[in-house]
This record gives sequence, C-alpha cells and structure tokens, in this order.
Amino acid sequence: MKDIRSVAREAQQRSESPCYIFDIDGFHKQYDYIKGMLGEKIHVNYCMKTNPFLVEEALWQTDRIEVCSYGEFLICKSLQIPAKKLLISGVLKKKEEIREIVAYGRDEAIYTAESPLQLQYLQLYGESNGINLFVYLRLSSGNQFGMDEDTLVGCLKEWEKYPNLLFYGIHYFSGTQKHKLKTYEKEIRILDEVIGRIKEDTAFEVKHLEYGSGFGVSYFKYQLQTMTGEEQLQAFCHILQGMEYKGEISIEMGRALAYNCGYYVTQVCDLKTSGDKNYCIVDGGIHQIHYDGQIRGMYQPLVTVAGEQKGEEKSYTVCGSLCTVNDVLMADLTCKELSLGDLLVFERVGAYSVYEGMSLFLSHELPAIYSYSGEKGLCQMRKRMESYPINTPFQVNIK
Repeated sequence: MKDIRSVAREAQQRSESPCYIFDIDGFHKQYDYIKGMLGEKIHVNYCMKTNPFLVEEALWQTDRIEVCSYGEFLICKSLQIPAKKLLISGVLKKKEEIREIVAYGRDEAIYTAESPLQLQYLQLYGESNGINLFVYLRLSSGNQFGMDEDTLVGCLKEWEKYPNLLFYGIHYFSGTQKHKLKTYEKEIRILDEVIGRIKEDTAFEVKHLEYGSGFGVSYFKYQLQTMTGEEQLQAFCHILQGMEYKGEISIEMGRALAYNCGYYVTQVCDLKTSGDKNYCIVDGGIHQIHYDGQIRGMYQPLVTVAGEQKGEEKSYTVCGSLCTVNDVLMADLTCKELSLGDLLVFERVGAYSVYEGMSLFLSHELPAIYSYSGEKGLCQMRKRMESYPINTPFQVNIK
C-alpha cells in the first residue's frame, strides 16, 4: 500500500471516523508467500469467519472458501460464490439450513459432518435432490467439534445407511493461535494413526485430509513471528512430508492470511492530562478493534499517526469512547505531541477485528469499511451504520 497516512485521511474525508481499511494487494502478497512456502501439492482454503469482506478476493487464489455458519452461507449466496468453491463446515448445521445449503451447493460443494445426526440430515437432502454429496467426517480433538475416533470409525462401518453420501475424507481443527511446532508434531502423529486405523478397520481409505492449521501470528511490537516465519513454515512442511499418509492435504487458514492486511482508523477527539498521565481520547474503542491477547492496552500494537505532529515526544494512554475503564486501546503511545483531528492508524487488524469486538455495546455506530488496491484505489465496501435500531426494543404500551 502507498503511504497509509494519505489513504487514512482520504477514507476519513469520505465518511466520519472510525473506519476499517483492508489492503487487497497486501492480502494477495501474503497468500503468495504462504502458498510459496507450502508448495503446489498443498491446497489452501480460506476461513471466511476471519474476515467476510475478503471473500471475493480470496476466491480467485484459495482452493475453497470455508463457510462456518448459515449466515456466512447467505453471504456467499448473495455474492454468487460458485458452489464448487464452498466447503460447508460449522458446529451446528440445522436441518432446515442444510436443506437450503444443499439446494445451492448440490454435488459440487463439500460438506462436513459433525455428528451421526448431521450425516442423517445430509443423506436426507442428498436423496430428496437425487444427488450424491461429498462429505468430510470431522474428527474431534477433544472439544465440541466433530466426533471422537470410535464414533467416526463406527459411522464408516455403517456407511450403507448413507447411499447418497460419498466419503471424501476427514476434517480436523483443534484451535487457533498455536505457536509451537511441537503442537503440530503431536496432531499430525494423531492424524496419521487415525487414518491408519480407518484403513485397517473399515473398507475406506482416506484420500483427502482437511487440516485447520490455526497458525499463531504476531500482533505487537517486539514479538517475533512463530508459525508464519520462513523457518517455521519449512519445518511444518517437513512434518507433513514425514506422514505415512500420502493422500491430498488441504490447509485451511484465515488469520495467517489476513491479519496483516487490515488497518483501523480512529480520530483524536480529546486530549487531557490527569495526574501524571496524558490521555488521548479517540472516537473508536475496544468495541471495534480487538487483538488476540491484548489486555487493557498493555501490549503495544503497531500504530501510525496521520497528522502534522510538532514539538517534543510525549507518552499517551489511548482510550476509546466507551463508558468503561477497560476501554484502553494502548497504554503507552510515544510520539510527537498529538493534536485534535489527528488520525491513529492501528495496523494488523485484517483478521476478526471487524466483528470480534463488542460492536453493539453502548449503541455506537458501526464503522465504514474500505478496500484499497493499487489498481482500484480506495473503494467503500460498507457505509457507516447506526447500531441503535438493533438495540431499540419494540414499543410496548405500558398501562
């Protein structure tokens, strides 16, 4: 991206701050880097829960878009994402939702099954539509996702119950922000053992493995990259290459692809000193920006100031507009003296921040959202929206 200061000022002039800006060129660059490290044999799927505003951009590079809710499916449907690019996942897929999803995805999408009950639903709508559905059986890592090993193997042993389902492979996800290679070594060993047992105990051979990587990323100053650095990615590939399993592997990821392509822009609206602390009050807050692991602004995110700063350096505690003492975006911003109207641009907010905060708290507005690319410049993706109608109850006549 060109100078983020000028892009932030342009966005602020188009709509009141705060707002988000997603660097499309940066997103594609990160994908090319990750894909280049993993190699051509490893497929990459984009988890749209990370940032639904990047779905159309991810569509042309990643192999599939992972959809984790009925609402996300409706987004894909409205954007006319081709069914062949969809991986339908999610902890709870309701019967009536599966019916509509199958009507759209038909025999081109891939569907995950979290339980024997979901297999029954998929069979029902595969049969009623006269089609065969490709299904991943989801293996649990000991949490609420998927089925344990015995249940999964048991489903395969009774596969004649599902004549309209084609066993496509297994799906595994244990969590996100994983920073240690030892975690991956353990998980890959478990997957190898389960795949071996499936081949030994059933009539099926696993030909596809969908693995949710959950790569940990660095958000703050002075933090080193753990799993997305070159050395770590090479070591991860070496672990995969050492598997006894030799079928196809798809790595699903979101945070690692999107985290460093996003910016959150908020305006300095008040400056004051209380005791020995300088406070900078901005029109955003922790309801609109979230860094995994951040507690009351104690870690230092990367922040750029857009404004004509003068004078000596000062230290500011940056607070938002919420009526809670927890609304601290940054406990120590050291920069030249700030002025009213300056813009603070928080970096690395491409993943989750757009909706992971308490966006409806205190009925503040939902920020405008922009994309930026060298080819198209700044493009608005969502207008600034008031949230108070969502929090307004139906009128009740009280006697």
